[in-house]
Amino acid sequence: MSLAVRLRGISKRFGAVRALESVDLDVEAGTLHALVGENGAGKTTLMRVLYGAIQPDAGSIEVEGRARRFRSSREAIEAGIGMVSQHYSILPQLTCLQNLMLGAEPGAWIAEGAAVARAEELAARMGFRFDWHADASTLSPAGAQKLEILKLLWRSARILILDEPTAMLSPADSDALFESLAQLRSEGATVILVTHRLPEVMDHAERVTVLRGGRRVASMPVADTDARGLAELIVGHTLERASAEPPGSLGEELLAVQGLVVAGYRGDDAVRGADLAVRAGEIVGIAGVDGSGQRELFQAVLGVARAKAGVVRLFGEDASKWPPSRRLEAGLRLIPEDRHEEGVIDEWPLLENAALGLQRVPPLRRGGGLDPGVQRDVAERAARAFDTKHGGLRLPMASLSGGNQQRFVAGRALQLGPRLLLAFQPARGLDIEATRRVYDAIRTLCREGGAAALVVSFDLDELLEHCDRLVAMRSGRIFEPPPERAKDRAEIGRLMVGAA
Repeated sequence: MSLAVRLRGISKRFGAVRALESVDLDVEAGTLHALVGENGAGKTTLMRVLYGAIQPDAGSIEVEGRARRFRSSREAIEAGIGMVSQHYSILPQLTCLQNLMLGAEPGAWIAEGAAVARAEELAARMGFRFDWHADASTLSPAGAQKLEILKLLWRSARILILDEPTAMLSPADSDALFESLAQLRSEGATVILVTHRLPEVMDHAERVTVLRGGRRVASMPVADTDARGLAELIVGHTLERASAEPPGSLGEELLAVQGLVVAGYRGDDAVRGADLAVRAGEIVGIAGVDGSGQRELFQAVLGVARAKAGVVRLFGEDASKWPPSRRLEAGLRLIPEDRHEEGVIDEWPLLENAALGLQRVPPLRRGGGLDPGVQRDVAERAARAFDTKHGGLRLPMASLSGGNQQRFVAGRALQLGPRLLLAFQPARGLDIEATRRVYDAIRTLCREGGAAALVVSFDLDELLEHCDRLVAMRSGRIFEPPPERAKDRAEIGRLMVGAA
């Protein structure tokens, strides 16, 4: 057995927090090795140690049989290790080609034609397509994720660390990614996959290692376990079967979209005559491949994109001309697709981030400013909703892990009397238990609080498990299955892709 990576006794503390405690990890060359665990289990910290971004307090690192001690990520990159983290490093003001080459330019003088040719070859190898001269600001989060993966290939990485790589990819894009990773492995590459999606582990990994509380609790061939057994190793106890009670009688219509047409960033129509109604008491899921118009639909309902035609009715009133502030004051809430771009300011403390989007909503607003007592209460309740792990409300949002940032943003959306929740990938980057808790809270909000929720996720199984009703979005249009096949996976899949 040839090992690409051998970690022994890796330990790391951040102040009083034990992030890793004597963790061992063996990764065989040419394989896909999955690393799983709850948020805060130490997965990303361990990978950042391997990548040279964090120095361990103790332990040893071997890469391809050679002892290493990386003092920086640059040294790890030079040794053939690449990492795509949950937080993208794409610079929106640069072109896609410039982002691809940034920090690994072929020389002082760049032959653009040759660079584009190599970029096209790498993209084709992975089944991706890019407009290399377009600004990266035009990329969706899924597009940015794909570009991050290509950056590893541009740098000739032999060991690829992928941290939640499919969190923003459609099922079709995820399948294509794993096919491409299989091809890379056949060429000698090694992949370490950090993921919360256990079907990916079962379908694509040869081995899996489980971390819990900073310790390794299991490492085994995937063939020796199943998804449920793996989930119970992750959480450390027996899992209860999910039992989502169907809604009772539904209430008033809280959202009605009629004949909606919304332009995309390229100028073409991203939403084309969409009709949709959501009533109090229900959770409606939108299934669809990325880029089908979900993003623009949410932007139009939120009011940050102006519809070219059609009507948006909120809470029984025509809200088509309402500014976003009025919609939020009326009870609209958002769990955004990209929390960094749309949901938080990394440098601001949690206390200030708790007020984002709610700053005009009573009782948080007082006169011309914010009520400090209410603001602290909102922040505390947002953090407590899903057990966000943090060192204090005055610490910056950037001090939290990605999963804990998502917990905080989801918790904030439940504050100050929400009536309609727009949730775009609400469980992005969350572990099994946190995902269940987020959807349980949304269900409670709808069942007991008289609210409604409209949810977009690229994980169809997640929607089928947690939503009361599903519609499919394709090419900017909304399609609803017949009642007798309302939760039929195959039927929803056909509507998503337009198959007969």
